[in-house]
Amino acid sequence: MIKSHTAWEELKESLRIGTKVQGKVLRHAPFGILVSLPGIPFDGLVQITDFKDTGRMVPNEYPALNSTIDAVVLGFKETGNQIWLGMKPSQLRPAEVKDQGAKGEADRFD
Repeated sequence: MIKSHTAWEELKESLRIGTKVQGKVLRHAPFGILVSLPGIPFDGLVQITDFKDTGRMVPNEYPALNSTIDAVVLGFKETGNQIWLGMKPSQLRPAEVKDQGAKGEADRFD
């Protein structure tokens, strides 16, 4: 348990909010999907409210099991040690701009 707690605390320090990640859909649930992230021992969670900017998401619209998704780290859920992820286009766009900036490809606005 101590190792798990330590790994969780280290992950929270190293995985920044706003980071774009890719993962594989593990499971569908009425409240969202659980996602496996490569190299990370904790699952990600995309809640049903974090799929679309407008309209309502319904479970039959979830990405297929075992499919690869792009998401953004929104936070960390202490209960169950889950990484809170978002897939809304408005959440992904800022992460893409941030990623491009890190590579020196983003336009500068002065």
